[in-house]
Amino acid sequence: MTSQSASGQTAGELRARVATFLAEHTTLTLATVGPDGAPAAAAVFYAIDDDLNLYFLSEERTQHGQNLLADPRVAGTIQADGQDWRAIRGVQLRGLAEEVTGAEIAHAAAVYGRKYAFVAALLAGQAGPGALTGPLARARFWALRPAWFRLVDNTVRFGSKEELMLHE
Repeated sequence: MTSQSASGQTAGELRARVATFLAEHTTLTLATVGPDGAPAAAAVFYAIDDDLNLYFLSEERTQHGQNLLADPRVAGTIQADGQDWRAIRGVQLRGLAEEVTGAEIAHAAAVYGRKYAFVAALLAGQAGPGALTGPLARARFWALRPAWFRLVDNTVRFGSKEELMLHE
């Protein structure tokens, strides 16, 4: 793991700041590329594990699901809504996304369920928001395995950007 930090902090400290930011937010704007080269973006709710993998639920038949099946390379952004430009904080990322299979499904469900209790209840077969029952039955877990993060934080100073590489 390498990092490029203007503040002189270690890669471990930057990783912890990225993890905290990701844990505090819920929505990833996921950018994919279709087989014809056309870009697409979709908002997905995510949860992270200790390795900074982002898990999200989606159907294979969505545009981004189809794109991911054809090309797992993704980019994304996470930020709070309605920020003053002087206080902008966010994360940009790149990596690979794949459908979760096998034993990792239980891990993804546990990670996601800790962040979204109502989904955990649905996955366990308990009562929950009825509108999600049908789509949830068709949705699959996907894992976005980031290779690169850029933490943008204008509260440090305007234009403050720090990069964290997880995989070379």
